[in-house]
Amino acid sequence: MKYICNRCSRVLQADDITIHHITGANGLEIIALCPSCLETYLAKTKVDTYRKDDDTERRKMDRKW
Repeated sequence: MKYICNRCSRVLQADDITIHHITGANGLEIIALCPSCLETYLAKTKVDTYRKDDDTERRKMDRKW
């Protein structure tokens, strides 16, 4: 079976593709990534996760006014 990378649109075999499932506001999203695009995707996902954690922590802080 062949898959198309969602980032660079290259066609690769199933063994060379990483499938990532995300449950978001739009429902279930399936993302196919080639090895070259996987590193940049993971770095972006890590930054987004840290940003969400920081925003959640800020909302829990008491306001001083």
